[in-house]
Amino acid sequence: MQQSYFFSPIILTDLNTVWEQLLHLGVPVSFPVRSFISASGAPSVDSASGMYYIKRGRVRLSSLNISGQEKVMLYMGRGVLFNEIPMLQFSHDYVFTCMEDTETVFLSKKLLTDKFIKEYPALFLNLLESMSKKSQNFYSQLSALRSFSSFANVCRTLYSMHLFQRLRGTIVPHLTQQELAAFLGIHRSSLHKALTRLKEEGIIGPYSRKQLALHDEKALYEYAMKTDEE
Repeated sequence: MQQSYFFSPIILTDLNTVWEQLLHLGVPVSFPVRSFISASGAPSVDSASGMYYIKRGRVRLSSLNISGQEKVMLYMGRGVLFNEIPMLQFSHDYVFTCMEDTETVFLSKKLLTDKFIKEYPALFLNLLESMSKKSQNFYSQLSALRSFSSFANVCRTLYSMHLFQRLRGTIVPHLTQQELAAFLGIHRSSLHKALTRLKEEGIIGPYSRKQLALHDEKALYEYAMKTDEE
């Protein structure tokens, strides 16, 4: 199986928990649901560029193309740093949106000195590893969009949820149908059509943000791997 076909988490969590030992050096910042987070910092923190650590809540990462259209790239939850790429590249082409009330700690770029890297090599390595995992997710998502039909990509996403987002044996999507459609880059009606088909075939139960029952794992996987499925 090619690397681009591997299944990846839809919502990344606990990638950077080792940074909790330094949160006392940051500034706590809370954001209400649907808030947009600036790449240059929040009003209550230093205007210098920096990154955020999610203590509670979820954040959506989107990118803007040349025409200003927004494409959802990633969802992130507790224990994850974000804004590190704009911080290092001085790029404001990224949009961070809070999916729910979110508590973060803002860590200024000023912390990342040569002395810091020598004193906390494990944290710096963790930052590089988490950035690599995010890049792998982006690559997998782009490859899937080009290699599979929209129906197969719906199945692939549900199967990813089965692998990474289970609680006591039940899938917990954490995403509304609208948020899922945005992640897949398809119209909500197309998602509804795919979910209805899977329900009628007895593969899944009703989809909600809090629960999704998977009745036929094998059938869902086979649909997820069909490159010619319409």
